[in-house]
Amino acid sequence: MAELLLNVEHLSKSYTHERGLFDAIRGRHAPPTTRPALDDVSLSLHVGETLGIVGESGSGKSTLARCLTLLEQPDGGRVLLDGVDLTRLRGRELRDQRRRIQVVFQDPYSSLNPRLSVRDAIGEVLIVHRLGPRSEVQTRTVKLLDQVGLSERALDRFPSEFSGGQRQRICIARALAAEPALLIADEAVSALDVSIQAQILNLFVDLREQLGLAMLFISHNLHVVRHVAPHVAVMFGGRIVELVPETMRLEDAEHPYTRSLYAAAPRLRATGPALQEMVAADLAARLPVVGCPFRDRCPRAFDRCAMEDPALLDVGPGHLVACHAVAPSHASEHPAQTSNPIYRRTV
Repeated sequence: MAELLLNVEHLSKSYTHERGLFDAIRGRHAPPTTRPALDDVSLSLHVGETLGIVGESGSGKSTLARCLTLLEQPDGGRVLLDGVDLTRLRGRELRDQRRRIQVVFQDPYSSLNPRLSVRDAIGEVLIVHRLGPRSEVQTRTVKLLDQVGLSERALDRFPSEFSGGQRQRICIARALAAEPALLIADEAVSALDVSIQAQILNLFVDLREQLGLAMLFISHNLHVVRHVAPHVAVMFGGRIVELVPETMRLEDAEHPYTRSLYAAAPRLRATGPALQEMVAADLAARLPVVGCPFRDRCPRAFDRCAMEDPALLDVGPGHLVACHAVAPSHASEHPAQTSNPIYRRTV
């Protein structure tokens, strides 16, 4: 077993939703509501492992990424990188640790400074973090470009001169310049054409194998995630509701939400009922406070789902499900324990 790199314990994050402009105009004085974006999320990742995070908008995927990098301060829980709790660090100590977790975001154009050439965009990372002498900055920049499939001719060009796929390659090169231990891809291919998506996905796979990086690959598309990540954690309502292990086919997943995602994923022909879509704001506002957050859209919901939060249970080797409808004979009587290589929950 590889060395443990990332350990997330009971991570929570809530946002307060103020009443809208039209409510104020109409004289409605509804108090602001607080909804959890992350609700007691725990997971672990070993050196060189890749974990996929999947769920629709508002499920908590991007909030998880921002809390792991401390771009957002979590309300509770811990983020341990090599045993160091990032939530307790400040100043230079935090800056040094955050360098080891890099994020590739969805929109490559807004992620790049349009006034900086590729040479400067990548080179400043090496200079700011003092990752070698200045005399070697250009050589290392060229090497990074080569790793992501771009030539030296890109050095003095600007973001506006590149296609979307090329810009994303530049973003990946810039992330790799920081020499991260963990790379987070947050919807990194969703803004690209389908043919370009396949190229970038293959690039992530190649980089993982060449550099031994640990990766969190976040997407709303179950099939895209599985192409890169052998293990897939499914999120809904700020919680992990299922962990699908490498040995299990996606169509054999147990949780009704995972099955809905599988049926709704783009493919040549439909194979099941479409998932009822909700925008992120509606999802947060309509989630039940008590019980299973998916019960209002679940075809298998029954009385217990409205009264009791489902625990994440072991239902097979590496397979965890939070669903009351899972047959009791398939599930362990106890919540998932720390022996699972991906998911960690303290009982």
